[in-house]
Amino acid sequence: MLVRLLCGCALGIGAAAALAQPLPPNQATTLANPASVNCEKLGGKVVIHDGPRGQYGICAFRDGRECEEWALYRDDRCVLLDAHGWPIAQHGRKPESK
Repeated sequence: MLVRLLCGCALGIGAAAALAQPLPPNQATTLANPASVNCEKLGGKVVIHDGPRGQYGICAFRDGRECEEWALYRDDRCVLLDAHGWPIAQHGRKPESK
């Protein structure tokens, strides 16, 4: 009985491995940015800006609102940024790091 069980498991694993298809050459797997997916789900359009601290994403809505995409995803609130990518509520000082 144990031999049948082990043979069945081995056959199942072998069949699963045979069905797995490798990616074609030059095709990389990518994961979607969850904050960008959330923005589009809410009806916004993702816009990437270059700032002094690097790139940051904005979720732009048709009504003119522009929200920092990660704050919108993480906290479900719109955080406005200035032209340098700093939150407007904390203009003049760096946001606290976590």
